[in-house]
Amino acid sequence: MEWSKKETFQFLKLFQKEPMIWDPKNKFHKNNHKVNEAWARLSEEMCRPVPELKNKKNSLMATFRQHLRRKKQSLKSGAGEDDVYKPVWLYYDAMETFLASVYKCHTNINTEEGLHEELISPVLLDGDDETQ
Repeated sequence: MEWSKKETFQFLKLFQKEPMIWDPKNKFHKNNHKVNEAWARLSEEMCRPVPELKNKKNSLMATFRQHLRRKKQSLKSGAGEDDVYKPVWLYYDAMETFLASVYKCHTNINTEEGLHEELISPVLLDGDDETQ
C-alpha cells in the first residue's frame, strides 16, 4: 500500500518515540520482547502490519544513510561552505533530529585554513539487527 507524506511523517514521529527500536544505546534495544512491543504499538497507531512498518523503516533508513554519507563526504572533501551537500530529501531533517544522537561527531581541522569542521559518522545502524 502507498504511503502518503502525512502518513510517513506520522510514522517518523511515532518511530522517534520508540528509541528501543532505533537507538543501540537504549537499555531495551537488545530486549526482543520490548522491541516487539514497540513495533506492536506502532502497528496499532498506524493501522498497518508490523512487516510493512519494518519495510518502511528499512527504506527510510537506507535513503537517510545515503544522504548522510553524501553530506559527510562533502565535509571531508574540504569543500567551501557553499559546496557542502545539503540534503533536500523531504524526510531528512525529520530523521536527523533524532538519529543524529546515534551518530558520532568528529572534529576535523583543515590545516590550510585553520578551520574546524564537524563530521558525522554513522555507527551501529548499518549492522543493526532488522529482524527484531
